Amino acid sequence: MPWFRLFALGEDFPVIIDGNVEIVGFYTTRYVEAASASEAEAIASDLLFEDEDLQPPPGYEDIQPRLVFEEIEQVAEPIDIDDNFSFFPMDEDEDA
Repeated sequence: MPWFRLFALGEDFPVIIDGNVEIVGFYTTRYVEAASASEAEAIASDLLFEDEDLQPPPGYEDIQPRLVFEEIEQVAEPIDIDDNFSFFPMDEDEDA
């Protein structure tokens, strides 16, 4: 089965950073083995939404985070990379 590299953008994820709840976005890369790009996207989405670091703190379960895969590319094999998250603050006043 082929491997896919997926570059993900997450938005509006409530996470605990330095003891405080922050609403953040993030970038991360994941490698998954799947029959197709669409299956790879579904697998990576499930993995990210189930990730312990992205689980909402108590009282924040009603926030609806978003996940977009900006790039999905079939690759020969996964490479050893840091699969952590690069968090960034969400602009709370987007309409201003």
